[in-house]
Amino acid sequence: IEINASPYRLDLDWRWCRQAKEAGVLLAINPDAHSAAELPVVDYGVGIARKGWLTADDILNTRSVGAVAELLSQKRKQRR
Repeated sequence: IEINASPYRLDLDWRWCRQAKEAGVLLAINPDAHSAAELPVVDYGVGIARKGWLTADDILNTRSVGAVAELLSQKRKQRR
């Protein structure tokens, strides 16, 4: 699930973050940037995640490329 960090959106609401974590949902912070100048709004998403008691381990795009590839590989194997 996405945490949209755009100051015009700011969803997922922080109140749902902990419930998502407890349900085993992995979240990603998306700046919803349409130009490089808008990338710093990702800080709003980090704020939402922190307010919702999430850590870097709960956020997909804090992981290395190798860790994401391994996670996706495991998920594919689970589906079979």
